[in-house]
Amino acid sequence: MNRLTAIWIGLLVLTVASYVLGHGMSGAWLPLTVLALAAVKGQLVIDHFMELAHAPRLFRYAVSGWLFGVLGLMAVFETVV
Repeated sequence: MNRLTAIWIGLLVLTVASYVLGHGMSGAWLPLTVLALAAVKGQLVIDHFMELAHAPRLFRYAVSGWLFGVLGLMAVFETVV
């Protein structure tokens, strides 16, 4: 099994975990946990499938910053509302 296949399987596992958490559990910690799983999945996609792990730092930081900015805003609005 090559590296990208293993990462893809990991993304599938994280997706199923997010689904199970979102539909089978409840609690104040749940939205932030699902957002954390989304952050891990997003960073895996950015690094390996968009191949920005070895790109110039500016590109990687810009895309990762956008990801964490959006997820951060979602976390703020989730805790406020």
